[in-house]
Amino acid sequence: MAQKLLPNQYDLKGPGLTLNYSTTSIAGQPRLTLKKSRQTLNFSGDEINVVNTAIGDLVTVTIARTVDRSYTTFSMLLPLIELATASSRQVVRTFGITTVHKTSIAGPVKGQQETYKTVALRGTAQQVAFVTGRSAGA
Repeated sequence: MAQKLLPNQYDLKGPGLTLNYSTTSIAGQPRLTLKKSRQTLNFSGDEINVVNTAIGDLVTVTIARTVDRSYTTFSMLLPLIELATASSRQVVRTFGITTVHKTSIAGPVKGQQETYKTVALRGTAQQVAFVTGRSAGA
């Protein structure tokens, strides 16, 4: 049985937003770069939370924290994609969600604790070979 060709690199854009996400890297860990306006945020390894759901992989990073008030996450839903060939690119249409989570050291927050803002994302998914310097010389 042939092995499924799954993408490991996603390059996505939305209004005022650019995302580059790799499920692995030369270091062997995932990496995500989020560019919003003039701000660039880089995440790697355990800073990236991936949850496999029935509708795709939900990839989440924490983008801001306000002590004793809230923290903000950005999530994107990545659908299951099987590539035709190892060198092919697949167009991806999905969405991202910015979530503000209310917090307090005074106890549980009353009322709605999360608010959401969604953004349409479009781009490509592909398979990239990540080769370490040790592997290349071996």
